[in-house]
Amino acid sequence: MQADVDAGLVPTYICATVGTTSSNAVDPVGAVADVAAPFKAWVHVDAAYAGSACICPEFRHHLNGVERVDSISMSPHKWLMTCLDCTCLWVRDTHRLTGSLETNPEYLKNDASDSGTVTDLKDMQVGVGRRFRGLKLWMVMRTYGATRLQEHIRSDVAMAKMFEESVRADDRFEVVVPRNFALVCFRIKPHAGMSEEATEAANRELMERLNRTGKAYLAHTVVGGKFVLRFAVGSSLQEERHVRSAWELIRKKTTEIMSGEVSV
Repeated sequence: MQADVDAGLVPTYICATVGTTSSNAVDPVGAVADVAAPFKAWVHVDAAYAGSACICPEFRHHLNGVERVDSISMSPHKWLMTCLDCTCLWVRDTHRLTGSLETNPEYLKNDASDSGTVTDLKDMQVGVGRRFRGLKLWMVMRTYGATRLQEHIRSDVAMAKMFEESVRADDRFEVVVPRNFALVCFRIKPHAGMSEEATEAANRELMERLNRTGKAYLAHTVVGGKFVLRFAVGSSLQEERHVRSAWELIRKKTTEIMSGEVSV
């Protein structure tokens, strides 16, 4: 950022992520805010996925320093039992939004808005109209309550930990990055002099065979140049037996690949 200033540029915005989509990596929010402060850059925290986990005290440390940021977003539709789509945005200074986006044509004027006693969301977004997304989140919170929502998060994390332990116990696999929440990034590890290209091909084949069964679905990502499989726990109906069944299927398909069996 200092190099940008020295080059005549103006650092404007920096985004820290709590739970990246690819691997659930977590940026140090407080440290990012400290670095941005001398430059007066806007600091946003993208906690779309893992923000939900922070309703549990044991995960709140991932947001340490959040009191120094300018905005934070989280998406309850990702992990908090809420239907797509529902994203929450908190902004420290709403005038930074309304100053740029406020609109007040004659046909939108009304007594409630003119009184200043209501929050006019049209002045905080590009569009004028919006759906009542907050209602479904309110209903989830009223239906389940904090305790049961915490149980949902903790159950998913526990099942992901169980899956991770199974992966680590099988010497054909490796966990590629540390598991922070309910996502496990793993792969068939290179063996017997396999090249990285051959390892990627084996993992692609495993993913395709698994997904063709219709019994489990895995996605992938690339971390540090490595093709990696992603096993995510998050469904409200998922139980330990489903995770164990998926792991047994993974083991079976891996054995087939390594023994040269043709997939049907």
